[in-house]
Amino acid sequence: MFEGVVSQVLYGLLRRYVKGIQKEQLKIGIWKEEILLENVELILEAFDYLQLPFALKNGRIGKLSIRIPWKKLGWDPIIIVIEDVYVCACPREDSEWSSDSLDKRELAGKLAKLNAIELAKFSRRVTDNQTGQSFLSYISAKILDSIQVSMRNVHIVYMDTHNGQGNFVFGLEFTSLSIQTDTQKQSFTISLMTRSRQDEVNKIIEISNVGIYCHQLEEEQDLCHVGALENDHSRDYLVNPFCVTVSVLANKAAKLDGTPQYNMTAELTALALSVDEIQLQQILNLCDYFTICALRTKYGRYRPSQSSLSKRCKGWYRMWWQYAQNSVLADVRRRLKKTSWRYLKQRLNHQLRYVKLYRMKLELLQKGQIVSEDILQELENMDRECDIDDILNYRTIAEQQLQVVDGSVRRTLRVIVNYISFSLVMLKMS
Repeated sequence: MFEGVVSQVLYGLLRRYVKGIQKEQLKIGIWKEEILLENVELILEAFDYLQLPFALKNGRIGKLSIRIPWKKLGWDPIIIVIEDVYVCACPREDSEWSSDSLDKRELAGKLAKLNAIELAKFSRRVTDNQTGQSFLSYISAKILDSIQVSMRNVHIVYMDTHNGQGNFVFGLEFTSLSIQTDTQKQSFTISLMTRSRQDEVNKIIEISNVGIYCHQLEEEQDLCHVGALENDHSRDYLVNPFCVTVSVLANKAAKLDGTPQYNMTAELTALALSVDEIQLQQILNLCDYFTICALRTKYGRYRPSQSSLSKRCKGWYRMWWQYAQNSVLADVRRRLKKTSWRYLKQRLNHQLRYVKLYRMKLELLQKGQIVSEDILQELENMDRECDIDDILNYRTIAEQQLQVVDGSVRRTLRVIVNYISFSLVMLKMS
């Protein structure tokens, strides 16, 4: 049964990022204690939540291996190995700065932040409530702590094609990256028994041969097949390859006793930087582009299309003045909106409705029932409209109300049981 749950979770996670994955592959792989996927392509739209200033055009993984030791789960680590990763990025097209595209990326980023906060809340709940937690929650937390990740041969390329001085390539590559438990500070073999009394997690991150380069593409080189750069070892390095080891000590309890929540120590090998005049100019151009992207993320929805500027059609100057006007007024309207009575009333209505729906969702999940599509759709619509701080506040209110109801139900049941026990005792005595 546990294998089926893991298969369902892995399938739901991997199908968001990997193309063409089949559920049967995971079932067969799990029974063999190893899931192996080779030469898979990434779903680029799945990374919209990062809200990157550039577009991902190509991405692939040569090998993805997940090894799950069923016989010693919790004692032996779950090992995830990723090899031969290649990601290609380039500047976004004008169509990707439209209002619909911006709204889509903003919603994906907001939902990702909400999911991360909910996951952190669940982790704190499991850590703080060690006596009353269920065995499944307990073992899930220990399994997550035992995961070891290893990456080999990673190459990330950014192609600057919107440059009047030619096509330049910025690249980041490293031969290996590993994340594992620090055995010198924390014995993994006894972690399942003792870590419940320890609020610390020790991890070591090791990265080998990290290098950053920048050079100009040849005119005859096909940008669609720029993956051939992987085999080209003639790099113009900005940062020569070096190795780094980072030791992370995380205090999961986050108690205010003078102990820091995170303690990090980094060790670097010899770090050498070399920049020529052309590379420096390209770095400055790249920084200017990222600055423009930040402004377009905020005001791009009001910007006229690029074709209207290039063609200089009738009234083109009027459209650009309207663009400047709408951008300034957008900030003003955003500030004034939060002080209006209409907004306060709308916010109160959203709070009442969201708390009710989210509480219904939690109650259905606790009973093991399926949440209706109407509830999920309405919650998604309100997640799109409300600020993230308001959403977190609404969810906290719903959880508190549910805890109050559960507590009153338990007290009522306790009174009934005590009354029945007392009645039975009195009957025996009579």
